Parts: sequence; structure tokens; C-alpha cells
Amino acid sequence: MENPFKYGGIVTGPYFADRAREISELFSEMRNLGRVFLVSPRRYGKTCLIFNLRGKLKKEGYRPVYLDLNAYPGLASFAVAVTEKVSKALESSADKLAKLISALKYLRPRVEVGPDGSLAAGVEMIAPGREALPALLEGLHYCEQLAAKKGQKLVIAIDEFSDLAKYDGQIVEKAIRSEIQSHTHIGYIFSGSSQSVMLAMVRDTQRAFYRLGRIMELGPIKRDEYMKFILKWFKKGGYRLKEVNFEVLFDAAEDVPYSIQRMCNILWEKGRSTRAITQEMVEQLPMIVARQDSAHFELIWQGASQGQKILLMALAREQDPRPFSKDFQFTYGIGPSSSIKASLDSLVKKGILYKMPAGKYKFADTFMRYWILNLAEADSPIPHI
Repeated sequence: MENPFKYGGIVTGPYFADRAREISELFSEMRNLGRVFLVSPRRYGKTCLIFNLRGKLKKEGYRPVYLDLNAYPGLASFAVAVTEKVSKALESSADKLAKLISALKYLRPRVEVGPDGSLAAGVEMIAPGREALPALLEGLHYCEQLAAKKGQKLVIAIDEFSDLAKYDGQIVEKAIRSEIQSHTHIGYIFSGSSQSVMLAMVRDTQRAFYRLGRIMELGPIKRDEYMKFILKWFKKGGYRLKEVNFEVLFDAAEDVPYSIQRMCNILWEKGRSTRAITQEMVEQLPMIVARQDSAHFELIWQGASQGQKILLMALAREQDPRPFSKDFQFTYGIGPSSSIKASLDSLVKKGILYKMPAGKYKFADTFMRYWILNLAEADSPIPHI
């Protein structure tokens, strides 16, 4: 039996852990062709959630389209992708597509020849590098018109939407809102990992997307539901669990789905020959992953300043770090608060730390904490600067 604990890619079907409630909520919003801003930290599974929702939408007769903003370095390439993907989702005839697209002002059809000699219609800019924003608005308007003409309900999911700023964000935001606010045949999911950016888009009264749609924050999967998922697969694989407490695993992963899946994947392989899982095996998992990623963490560590390294060591040793408290600063001989704040801001910007909405800081990759603890050793003092 293959290892059922998948991670690092798109996970769908029976290998996708729970999220039944979230899928149901999203589907309900898309049934009404609403607009949802899906927000979560990285590795919480929002992209997998969207792909599993796509399967449900297809079964119900909807036409889902997925775009990842990371794949389009310029606004022109994004405009082309939106128009092309929607066109292919709604119309299979290359001739009809070419005729429809040929009526556009900024975009035109591009004929592609497949390996078998078949023809397919693509999309390209008439003037590459120029008038990208008008092309995007034209493409979005065309998507709405085509969905109406075909009598189809369309759902467009745009992932990593928090990266919109790379296109001169607020100008583009205003333009997109002016176009899509009147759409009645398209539901939109705007998904992003930068919580502060995504929430500002929708909650800031000065921003174009203010109250354009519902905010849906994706948190950790409930432990009891995730536990059922884990035990189901180990039981199906014929594994024996000898008084194993998986709470240790959840605590080490800080309930991040990617991290849980990865440790379970390793646990499956460690127990494959004997089909037996012990508590000791579970407790070894965080350090196993830390060692596997050691080269990556070493590069990050070498890029940090001495002050940042000392702060990271201190944060790694605390279960609930409060870096601005006098006790924390006295214990680790660091400060003042202004210096700590500058280091924290820099570490967040580098993607080493993550700032929670409540203002607390944690490691963006929980396994780096274990790597640092191993590096520092439990009883060694932290050097002062």
C-alpha cells in the first residue's frame, strides 16, 4: 500500500485531510456566485482546499478556473491567462473561440498546433508590454459575457492574491473592482498567505476591495477530526499503535497541516517493515525533519545577523515567547525593545518568523525551531551581544 500521507503538492480526494466544513462553506458562497477572500498562513492547505472544491463544483455543473498569481510576473501575462483559461473552460471549439476573441481590442486569438496536428486557440496581447491593465479589464468583461452567453456559472479562484501589489496594486485593485462588481455569472475566490495584506485589502475603508466580499480565515484543522484521519490510514495499512499519544505530533507541528502530513509520512515509512508504531518513534519525528532540512536552515542561519541569531535562539527556547517582556529580555540578556522590534521586523520580512494577527511571533517553519534547539543545545548559555 502506498504512503497515504501526502505533502508538498496538491493533495486531493481521500488523501486530503478533513476540511469538510470549509469546503461546504465555500461551495455555498460559490453557489450564489459570491466573492470570498480566503486568508491563511502558508502550509495550511488553502490551495489544496481550492482544488478539492473544484472537484465538487465540477460535479455540480459549475466551471471552475484556477490561477496562481505567482505564475504571472507581469500584468499582461495575467490578463492573457485569465482570458485564455476561462475561454477554454467554457468553449471547446477552437474555431468558435478564435472568432469570439478576435472581437477584442487588446487581446487576440493565437492558434496552437498540438502534437497530433489538432488546432487549439490560445490568447495573446495585440501590443505586448503595453496597455496591460485595459487588457485585463477587457478580459474580465469578456469572461462575464461568455459565461452569460453560454448560460454557465463560472468560478474563478486567484491564488496568492496578496501579491497583487507587484502590479502597482492599488491602481489595479480599483480597476478590478470597477469591473467585477457588476458580474452576475462569476463567483470569485481571492486567496492569499499574507494575512495582513489580505485583511487590509478588505477592511481598510480607503481600499477598493473594502467589503467587496466575505473574509474566510482558514485556521488549523480540529485535532479530533485530524486524529480520525490519521488513525484511519494507519489502521487501513495494518499498523499497530502501541499506546501512542499523537498530541506530541500536533504540538510539534503547531497544528500546521503540511507539517503534520510530513511527519506522518515519515512515521509510515519508519514503521513499514514491522507495521508497529511506538511513542518513541513519534517523539523523534520533529528532529528527523529538522535534520532533513538542515542545509536549508543553515543557509538561513548564515544570512542572519548575530543579534538576530541570539533572538532566534531565545524564541526557540520559549513555548510562548514574549520578546517585549522584561522577564524575557532579562533571561536572555537582550534588548532594548526597540532593537528587538527591528530584529523581529527584519526576520518577518525575510520569512523566517511569522507575525500572528494577535501580535505574537512564531517560526514560519516550525522545524527550524527544533534545528536551532539542537544547534544551541538545551543547557548551553546564549551568548550576549
